Amino acid sequence: MVSSCELICEWIRIKLCGLRCFEVCGPPDPKAMVPQLPEFARAVIQLASNEALLRRVVDAVACGDATNYQAAIAEAKLQNFCELICRYVCSTIYRRICEVVCTPQPATATASDAALDIRADAEVLARVVANGNLLAAIDKAAVALDCDPLRAAIDAAGFAGDCEIICRLICVWRCVFVCRTLCIEPPPILAGIAAVEEARAFALAARGLADQPRALADLVAAVVNPNAGAFGAIVGRFGLGPYCWQVCGWVCSRVCFEFCVCVCPPQLLPYFTKIGSLAYATQVDSVLPATGLTNGDTRAFFETLRLNGVLTKTLGGQPLEYRFEFQPITVVTTNLAAAITAAQTSITVTGVVGFPSAPFNAVIGGANGGYEIVTVTVGPPATTWTVIRGRQGTAPLAAAAGATVTTGAAAFGGWTPVLPGSIARTVIGLKEDFVPFPFPHLTFQDVAINGGAGDFLVAIDPITGWISVPQGSDIFLYPNLINLISTSLPSFPVADETGVTASNPANHPLTTDHCFGLRMRVRQKGSATDSDGGTCSVVAIDNTHYKNVNHHPEWDGGIPVNPEFAVVMVDIKELQAAGCADITNSLTVLFTASHPNLGAVSVQMIGPGGPYPFTLPTPIPETGDWYGVATPNGWKLSDLIPCAYIVQLSVDLLLTNGDQDFGPPLIDQIAFCLTRPAHT
Repeated sequence: MVSSCELICEWIRIKLCGLRCFEVCGPPDPKAMVPQLPEFARAVIQLASNEALLRRVVDAVACGDATNYQAAIAEAKLQNFCELICRYVCSTIYRRICEVVCTPQPATATASDAALDIRADAEVLARVVANGNLLAAIDKAAVALDCDPLRAAIDAAGFAGDCEIICRLICVWRCVFVCRTLCIEPPPILAGIAAVEEARAFALAARGLADQPRALADLVAAVVNPNAGAFGAIVGRFGLGPYCWQVCGWVCSRVCFEFCVCVCPPQLLPYFTKIGSLAYATQVDSVLPATGLTNGDTRAFFETLRLNGVLTKTLGGQPLEYRFEFQPITVVTTNLAAAITAAQTSITVTGVVGFPSAPFNAVIGGANGGYEIVTVTVGPPATTWTVIRGRQGTAPLAAAAGATVTTGAAAFGGWTPVLPGSIARTVIGLKEDFVPFPFPHLTFQDVAINGGAGDFLVAIDPITGWISVPQGSDIFLYPNLINLISTSLPSFPVADETGVTASNPANHPLTTDHCFGLRMRVRQKGSATDSDGGTCSVVAIDNTHYKNVNHHPEWDGGIPVNPEFAVVMVDIKELQAAGCADITNSLTVLFTASHPNLGAVSVQMIGPGGPYPFTLPTPIPETGDWYGVATPNGWKLSDLIPCAYIVQLSVDLLLTNGDQDFGPPLIDQIAFCLTRPAHT
């Protein structure tokens, strides 16, 4: 039913608000006229001017408190607008609830404050009321449902960005006006199970209209051109008389929805949806609390990230500005208290400090390498957790006692703007110019943030990070938003591996991924008010480098000049005393591979008749640190002919920038000469 979420939520909203307003206002006086729309607009403005009174009204509508609602309306001297104001307030409350319930992106917040929404609406309506020509056009269109002249009037008056507020006012007013004409008897006000049964009975009764397109068309026509006789006949024929107000409200709402689509055509909205080619909502474990790793292959992100999605020139009819912000996420870690199989759904951990309440996702290092994401359904404060295995496209893996269990738990601190120094050159579009002389031709420029010579430069505020999207018909936009230099995020200190030798662990504490939230904010150029343009709640990033990694110093190796991506060390024990010594009758291969996102690790030997594989010991429980002695797999040293051989350690890192995975594998090698005759 997810695909029908908005339709279901709207049906509930219309039904609930209609009945709620009868509950708090009582049945309408059939002799009382519905106030004109301009008067209704002024009533909303008047109520919003007194925040304390407005909040009393909002709370009373939300709770169905008729006494307090009528007292507040009377204090505001707005008794004639009792039903209209109730409908407006109720629709505002449940419109936001439906947005949260049915949002296609993970919801990052609860429904907004209805009182603040209404105050914001009132500011727009005050400007509308001050524009006599626009107000007259709105009043006329509300009766005639003539969308084209109204859309032209709204655009001409510069209210395109506020079109939905205007149309919502029209819809509330028109549906009250029309349904007062079509329905006489007030509906019964029920509560509890009786209300649920009434809703079910209405839905079953209305189902009879589903396969009657002619009747539906006549019903819509009776609402569009208020015709009480035609409407009553259809309602009576299908046994919908007890639900007259609800049927009218539903049909009127759908008619008004189509009208508003015409008046306020849907606009393409700027939105951040992807990191590289990966949609963070579906291809990254990105809904807090979670791991922030890619689904399936459990990769962290690194280096420069192409944040992209939908980029538009305008927002609400005005030039667009946008910026990115980041927020640190607390990473918490514990360990398995006992080994687990790939099948069991109960795990015991050594501690729960810092872990969130269930449900949440966590990553566990496998007993033979690799990683599995699990969903914890019953967890802290207990140390025995119930889990769903193999989540986010990963496979269930056996894991040893002591294996690391990690998640991004919660945000800490506020959102920090991404400033120009953290953005690499980003081409967001193309500028095309026609040059008529000396011969007609076209020229093209990249439209770039932090661009260079030959680029058409995009303005970015060095203090606030707001990016102004270039305007003009000669500008063509791409999906690129910014190229984020993730190494500039705090903080990735270089890990010092002084003293570490092959077959021993890397220096502790081991490095870990850092987690961040990333979001785009959008606003009309120069506005002080911004709104969400896409939020990735958590993403794992690892830009750690390692220094003083001493590769087989007895041989051709030593410490590289520059830090490395990981600890990748292989050595031969028999050569440690003298690097140029020959190997005769024993070969002991030592290795260490360390990184928070270790992928495949392998050792092989290259030489005549090879390659020759090695078996690695079971990884130690602490995920990301693999070391020990590699043993020949299916071959013996005595089987080899005297010659030169190279032992090679290959380490893959599970990192990506979203467009390209880390690669090729990191390599360390050491050579030796076998001088002992074969088979002796």
